[in-house]
Amino acid sequence: MKLNTLLLAVSIASSAFSAHAAGAASAKFAAAWNDNPVNFVSVAVIPDVIADAQVVATNDGYLITTIKVPQDKELLVGVSAEIGLTTDTSLKGKDGGAAKAIADGSAWVLLTATPVGGGDSVNAAPGAVMLSKRIQELNATLGGVLDTCTDSTGGMDENGLMPGDEGYVDTPDGTIDAALECTTTDEQIGLMQDTLASHHFNFILPNMDAGNYEIRAHFMTRASAEVDIDEVSVAEGGTISGSSYAKAFVGKHMVTVQQVRAVKGSLADVDIVDN
Repeated sequence: MKLNTLLLAVSIASSAFSAHAAGAASAKFAAAWNDNPVNFVSVAVIPDVIADAQVVATNDGYLITTIKVPQDKELLVGVSAEIGLTTDTSLKGKDGGAAKAIADGSAWVLLTATPVGGGDSVNAAPGAVMLSKRIQELNATLGGVLDTCTDSTGGMDENGLMPGDEGYVDTPDGTIDAALECTTTDEQIGLMQDTLASHHFNFILPNMDAGNYEIRAHFMTRASAEVDIDEVSVAEGGTISGSSYAKAFVGKHMVTVQQVRAVKGSLADVDIVDN
């Protein structure tokens, strides 16, 4: 896995998926990035099933850089990442079979600062942030595709014989009852979406104590696939099966850290009130 680092002012040790650098020189800016197109991947798959099913998959990892902070300084951290989501759902059935196929993919990030050499980690404000999420639900009741139809009375013929009797003659009555006089094949419906987009979010670490810090961007992906069969429709003679597929991944990603000093009183957690 290739890791690139950029340090302005002076060089700062930086690494990905490692414990921590031995030390860091004072600097006002640090950055680390990874150009591996697919790093943290979650995939959930449900093949063609006729009963309720659910699969959930998660994956996580982090990108890390190190910076030295003077007393009572703020760190402004930006996290950027490509997020890819794929959702694919399909249903197949006939004779009134009903079901839902659901695919869910998401990716989010949490930014933390940990003193080099040991100490408690601090979560950057505003906490964990959802970078991208999609829930796709396919809901269908399927009657089937008409295959062949035969016009018949289905009852007593003109000689008083019933179906199955020797010599029975089935006389067409000029009308077709689809439920009784037609055969059907499965009807199928599906929906697939595949997206890749770049996302960015800013974090703040206020009033930091002096020292060297590991800045970690913790990424997590989640994929969920679910098929929910309508048992009532099956009990009434319908047939139905469903498939679901979900994939979420973090592609190229970057974390940038700036040592800043906020204007006094400018950092606040404010509720927006509608007038």
